[in-house]
Amino acid sequence: MSGVSSDMRGASYNGAASPQDQIAGDYRSAHNERWGNSMGSLLAKAAAALFSCCLFMAVQAQETTVSSPDIPVREIQVAAESFSRGDKVPAWVEHMDIPATSRKDPLVLRLWDTQFRAGDAPTYYVNRAEQINESTEVARAGQLAIDFVPQYQKLHLHSLRILRGKEVLDQTTSVQVRFLQRELGMEQGVYSGSVNAVLLVTDLRVGDTLQYTYSIDGANPVFAGVYAQDAGWDSPWPVELRSVVLNHPAQQRVDWKMLGDAGGSEIRPVATESGGWRKLKFSQRGYTAPDGDNWIPPDFIAYRQLQFSGHESWNSVARWASSLFPPVQVPPAMQPLVDGWSRLPTAEQKAIAVLQWVQQEVRYFSVSIGENSHRPRLPADVVRDRFGDCKDKTYLLVTLLRAMGLDATPVLTSIRQPRIAPKLLPGPLIFDHILVRLRLDGRDYYLDPTMTGQAGSLARMGTMTEGAAVLPVSDDARQLEEMHWSDALARNTMQLEEQLELPAFDADGKLDAIWSWTGRDAEFMRVNLRRMSEERLRKFALSNYERRYPGIDLTAAPTLSDDVANNRYTMTAGFRLPKPVKEYPDGWVVKFVAGNLTGLYSLPQNLKRPFPALITRAPYRLRYKISIRWPAAVSVIRDPFNRRLRNAFFDYSISRNFRGNVSETEVSIDTLAESAAPEQLVELAREIQQLTTLLPQGDGVERAALKRTGFMGLGKPTLKDSIQKRLHEEIAGYDRAIASGRLKGDDLVEALCRRAETWADLGTAAKGRADAEEAVKQGPASARAWECRGHLQRDNGEFGKSIPDYTRALALGATDGAVYQARGISRFYLGNYREAQADFAQAFSAGQGKAEVVSYPMLWHGLASLRLGQQPGAELQTLARDASASAAWPKPLLGLVAGTLGEDEILQAAGRKQGDDKDMALTEAWFFVGQRRLAKGDEKGASEAFEESRKLGVTMYLEYMASGWELERLRKGGAR
Repeated sequence: MSGVSSDMRGASYNGAASPQDQIAGDYRSAHNERWGNSMGSLLAKAAAALFSCCLFMAVQAQETTVSSPDIPVREIQVAAESFSRGDKVPAWVEHMDIPATSRKDPLVLRLWDTQFRAGDAPTYYVNRAEQINESTEVARAGQLAIDFVPQYQKLHLHSLRILRGKEVLDQTTSVQVRFLQRELGMEQGVYSGSVNAVLLVTDLRVGDTLQYTYSIDGANPVFAGVYAQDAGWDSPWPVELRSVVLNHPAQQRVDWKMLGDAGGSEIRPVATESGGWRKLKFSQRGYTAPDGDNWIPPDFIAYRQLQFSGHESWNSVARWASSLFPPVQVPPAMQPLVDGWSRLPTAEQKAIAVLQWVQQEVRYFSVSIGENSHRPRLPADVVRDRFGDCKDKTYLLVTLLRAMGLDATPVLTSIRQPRIAPKLLPGPLIFDHILVRLRLDGRDYYLDPTMTGQAGSLARMGTMTEGAAVLPVSDDARQLEEMHWSDALARNTMQLEEQLELPAFDADGKLDAIWSWTGRDAEFMRVNLRRMSEERLRKFALSNYERRYPGIDLTAAPTLSDDVANNRYTMTAGFRLPKPVKEYPDGWVVKFVAGNLTGLYSLPQNLKRPFPALITRAPYRLRYKISIRWPAAVSVIRDPFNRRLRNAFFDYSISRNFRGNVSETEVSIDTLAESAAPEQLVELAREIQQLTTLLPQGDGVERAALKRTGFMGLGKPTLKDSIQKRLHEEIAGYDRAIASGRLKGDDLVEALCRRAETWADLGTAAKGRADAEEAVKQGPASARAWECRGHLQRDNGEFGKSIPDYTRALALGATDGAVYQARGISRFYLGNYREAQADFAQAFSAGQGKAEVVSYPMLWHGLASLRLGQQPGAELQTLARDASASAAWPKPLLGLVAGTLGEDEILQAAGRKQGDDKDMALTEAWFFVGQRRLAKGDEKGASEAFEESRKLGVTMYLEYMASGWELERLRKGGAR
């Protein structure tokens, strides 16, 4: 059918799709669909799930379009009075000549003329002439589809002609016309009454011009005679002449607006009046619109459209909508249920009970013919039939909520273009959905009765688009409002946690994976995963891993669990990985990928473009964590690694640590913007490249990390020996890399910094000073260089000199909480405890709630409080509540500093660990025991504790170095 762009768009509250089967990629405006401006594949990947119900599909006025190929159709008969052919063109129509063209594009619109007549008997007329220059366009142009609603409209086919040179082939009376109705009811629970009159043109050839004219009389009576229309202006093909004419009675109000966010020539009408009628004529000659693509955001009007509206204000639209939802009594069949719900103890419980009943007991089904495109069925009928669409279910829900004294109001919104309404003239056609605003305890909640799978409190249910425009259906509504959601990130979170067991380097691995979804993702998974057969569920679990780990097998069927109270849905599965460890000359490596982050961002192929780009779903939080237990012979000590990358588009953090034979990696990304302006795309591409370098690709161990037990246990190296050996090997590696001369720029800065910091880890920070100075010289604008020099100043005990370096690193863009923590420690040892607390609070905030990352700044924050003679702050006390002696390390230390755990409990907890992990934990434990003793005035006991911390020789630990600083201060006269 013809690919001609939409001339007029319209809408009805009927719901284009069953809510449980919809995801964001399916939501496309009629205009955008024809322009390839769908957000389909992108949000289907990035958005995991977005539900809705009511895409208003009934057509108010529509030019020739393409029927969606994935919606089945059936041929029907229409009444004789609904269609005619060969009728004369209405007398009010202004004749337009077809301009010539020399363009060689595959298809050229020589004439695109639309003329409207308002008044008591609205109608519109279309005259199009399309020149076909390539064979690829012949089949498409030869199947014309004209949308109309026979119930209240009549289609007149005035003419259909092929212009071939000087020859005119008239097919007006001979063209085959088939009337097709989309079977939305079968597929999606929607019957709209809209029909396609499909014209099958014969003998169409390359070089021909196809000209056809038709008019459609009638308008949906639900609009109560208030005029509302729009007309497309830009086209995917070149246009020689575009003309739009509006005729309306002079006393009838009709405003106009040319919509478009991408600029273009200003179009002003020529206005005339005659015989009580006013005519506005808009026209433009010889233009081509820029090419569209799949990345144009739904709320950006890339292609101009002309809007007409008889509504003087949004209040006028609200009053019209309010007339469709008059107050009614509770259906008698519902009164016993209402009485029972009314006895629930809280207003929120009442609201949730009613919402879930309407969601679960009234199935989604829409019969939206005629006025029922917008007028809801009575609640009593909905309850009797147990089906309805968004307007029906909203009417019922509002009636039930109000019966219990709750402040409930229907609100109109748009799913396809949620933030576009403020750009338009007031009118009803933009809205494609209706739901309920509940005002409760000073907060607004938006309840969608068409959703399925919702659970938990109102504050934990899934959200719709942040900032979406809504119009309250109330006589008092004066303007549009915006939907805002509390804790939007927390309600849009997906987490993948993996635990990999490696019994030996050459053995199969055991992988346990836990997927957790919250908010609207949980609601989507709750509905869809439960529908799956066991076999499909197994395939779903394996789909994320089979390419990454060829030969992977499930060891047990996936299990599903539902935390209804917190609206969290979880899937757990176990796998066997065929020999995942790869051996290399220097050691062993396991590769892994943060699978739930894959495909999060999608950029257009051409970054230089006139339109913004839809890049991801936002706000959205994705977390990934993997814990690898290596073979028992492995013993590794690595400094915790923390990095953060924050910009206008996302907030990314990664933390890594390796203790003994367990390595852990945790990453988190919060998406902050769903689209980027054209001028931002190049910078965004750079940020994504930087993000890619920070994404983990695997982990490994060196051969030197294997324990050497010696004969009969004799000659077993100590942890200190292992640390010294490994650090000297690292320095040798950096020596070779730097000496090669191949490192430049940031790579050279990083190598110099790592060598400098490794000297400090050996307890010889003075040897690293020259490298730190050289790093600043090589990268004066590098935050990493200044951070590195700050570390070396601090580790040399020059706390005052380190602070300006840390401050400079932060000014240059360092967002890692470790920089704030490091500066806070320097301020701590200068006695500036309040400034130190401020830095530790910043470090805690940057940790984004990761247990190990936030524990250390909170511990130091607590130490600063003790030095000030105060109790540790409320945040530390909160973290310490579940910090039992058996909790994961270092959480027990929070209990020590908060005073909820004693010294013996902490030392015993550290002592229960095995091997090198025990020495590492005791190094930390003795340091914090010493700090607690200092707070009690026991300097002698504190000195003993700090000495114990130093004895273990874990030189790379901050607590080892800090114990040395404390001992030096005590020797000089005590702690301040």
